[in-house]
Amino acid sequence: MNIFIVDDEPLVRIGIKSSNDWEEAGMTIIGEAGDGEEALRLIGELDPDIVLLDIKMPKKDGIQVLKEIKENGFKAKVIILSSFDDFIYVKQAMKLGAVDYFHKPSMNIQEIISLLQSLKEQLSKAQGSLPLPQDQIPGKEVILRSLIEGKTEYAGHTRLREGNLHIVLFSVKEAAQVMRRYTKESPSVLQNTIRHLLGELLAKENETEFFQVEDNLFCVLIGYSKSNSTQALFAYINDIVLLIHSSLKRFVNIETVFGVSDGFQYFGKAGQAFDQAREALGMKFYQPGDPVFYYRPLLDGEEKVERIHAYVLAMKNGLMEEQYDQFATNLQEWEQYIQQHECLSEQDAKKIYEGLLFMLQNEEQVLAKPSQVEEIETFSDLSAYYHSLYNGLLRERISGAYKEYNPLVQSIIQFIENQYQESITLKMLGETFHASPNYISRVFKQEVGRGLFDYLNEIRIDKAKALLKDYRYKIYEVAEKVGFKSQVHFAIVFHKYVGKPPKEYRKEIGRFPLTNDDENKE
Repeated sequence: MNIFIVDDEPLVRIGIKSSNDWEEAGMTIIGEAGDGEEALRLIGELDPDIVLLDIKMPKKDGIQVLKEIKENGFKAKVIILSSFDDFIYVKQAMKLGAVDYFHKPSMNIQEIISLLQSLKEQLSKAQGSLPLPQDQIPGKEVILRSLIEGKTEYAGHTRLREGNLHIVLFSVKEAAQVMRRYTKESPSVLQNTIRHLLGELLAKENETEFFQVEDNLFCVLIGYSKSNSTQALFAYINDIVLLIHSSLKRFVNIETVFGVSDGFQYFGKAGQAFDQAREALGMKFYQPGDPVFYYRPLLDGEEKVERIHAYVLAMKNGLMEEQYDQFATNLQEWEQYIQQHECLSEQDAKKIYEGLLFMLQNEEQVLAKPSQVEEIETFSDLSAYYHSLYNGLLRERISGAYKEYNPLVQSIIQFIENQYQESITLKMLGETFHASPNYISRVFKQEVGRGLFDYLNEIRIDKAKALLKDYRYKIYEVAEKVGFKSQVHFAIVFHKYVGKPPKEYRKEIGRFPLTNDDENKE
């Protein structure tokens, strides 16, 4: 399998080429390019099987290159290499046919190799399913795989008939835990058992076929051409889903979850239906208690992508600027948004969490990449897992920031960050820490580099900026919550540190309010 690398950073290209023994893996790096125009010229000449494509490049960016690869009919499958904040462009790339993507700051060569090996196997199977003489018809699984890839040549050699077709995908719930039952046997034992049971269950169904897509993904193609009744069709699909679900529970003691596509009339639409069923199955990430999900198209998809992108940038900026309260607030709002709208795939959510983790870790910690995350199947479990990691790393950062100060200043900083909403005076601090107010004021400025009340106001204003995003609170209420007794004083201090009054700041961030009907609550 031939691979072509496109990235404007020479170190990235060198890193990929030198990170693996490609020849031993049955792969060849046949060329590379540093910009989009050069990439298109060489892809046309070299005809690679795989292109590793950077998003942001000179002359032509990755999106334009991907469009022209598609327009020119080049056979290459494209894997996107993106920076952490290229979320919108990655979405565009996936819609244009990219098979997967990796964030360059956190990409792992083993993950890339694993994906390339999978694509290599697919390529071999595809080459094995090219048109053959009539007396050499491919096997049933090859035909069905070809069908969902848009190749209908041999569809007539299955039990399927055009008209009232659906695709159903299902997987085993908590697969990692289930597989631990088979530690003394080959993992294929469970997969073979499922396939054999499906063969028995569906043997008498005249217009039904199945095959195993991946280790934990099975596909059932269901036809019902004998009737145009929508009610009868859905009853039939539900009967088959219930039969598979209950039989696997009874005989193998496993729970399963299903995704069902829209109906389609012609074999040429099987690929689109397969994607719909996979998207429907993905909803188990947010609703783990439900056994069956029917495809429903997402509305306002671009608006949701923009909103998610804004949250990701805000979280990234919070970490870069060491505004950890701001990061925590944006993280919580982002999680609430994607859970409410169920608008982010499990894979995309995991990559965003992983990217944030990468920003929080030092070099030693990055090397110890968590493996448990691969076994997590639900959003609530994923959120709890990463919150635990983030909290530990944030505590390390915050405590590390205080270590350079003497014990008195450390104590005062912690007191301010816990009591910023209260009326704090030098006299109060002197009584609390048994030191003279003048000494506290002098030593704080020497250690921290700015006055104590400047520090206090910075804390209060950062807290206020987070609260202003929540339209449930009026501005005077925000002022009170962060320790200002006067809204006028709050406005003056806010303008000093932010460069604009609170009302104007709220209007600017109002492009992404928490709810659409909160705007008039001020």
